[in-house]
Amino acid sequence: MTPDRPWTQFEPRRENILKMLHAAQKGAEATSHVGDEALAAIAEYLGISLAEASGVLSFYQAFSRKPRGRHVIRLCDSLSCRISDSLEVYQAFRRHLGVGRNETTRDGEFTLEIVNCLGSCDTAPNVMIDDTLYTRVAPGEVQSILDGVRGSAGSPDPGGPMPRREVTA
Repeated sequence: MTPDRPWTQFEPRRENILKMLHAAQKGAEATSHVGDEALAAIAEYLGISLAEASGVLSFYQAFSRKPRGRHVIRLCDSLSCRISDSLEVYQAFRRHLGVGRNETTRDGEFTLEIVNCLGSCDTAPNVMIDDTLYTRVAPGEVQSILDGVRGSAGSPDPGGPMPRREVTA
């Protein structure tokens, strides 16, 4: 494996494409996206068409073809989150960051996205920032969450369990 081709740590088998796309996106840490060159190289490495690799990439909301902020905020928009005031949480993120849906802050620190589901309906409303799931988030907690992310050393180990932080007022 080379630093500019992190997906080569995986065997060139089709079932590894999601791992490869994650590796490519994490390798582009400053922009958190899978660029055209990386996608083409992954397709070639797997012996599949660029269209097939692009189809996989575009199917999953966790991946992006366009550059994003260093930290990606994903706000859940499932029914459970919606009836638990996720729109108010979204408005709080908008106010504190000065950006809207699918926009990146001027300093390149944060991108705000809305996703269909984060798979934790019993703890709504939910927000995922990088690889950390924040549960039961209230609008008044958004600033402290952002301050905590700004002060963190980075994302957790991708091989370990997903961290989960229940936010309490």
